[in-house]
Amino acid sequence: MFSNSRGLAGGLQHLDDGQARWIHWPIAEARLLSSPVELPMYCQSLRHQGKRRIATTVHAVINVPGEPDRAWVACAECTSLMMDGVDVTCA
Repeated sequence: MFSNSRGLAGGLQHLDDGQARWIHWPIAEARLLSSPVELPMYCQSLRHQGKRRIATTVHAVINVPGEPDRAWVACAECTSLMMDGVDVTCA
């Protein structure tokens, strides 16, 4: 579920620091999870409100430990905008 360049073990070793985490993964992978939550098909960003852009990525903000505080789906364009300036090599 957590995707990073160091794999699951590398990503989980610092999760007990009390910081919230923003995670994202492809919507096709998220649909494989055994969860009762049904994922929307279209981008939920405000910039695409009223437009039907196919969602490609699931995003969530998680306070450790626990369930997601916020979760949303976004199209590739909005995901790219969210990733601008984010150092994806950091855990």
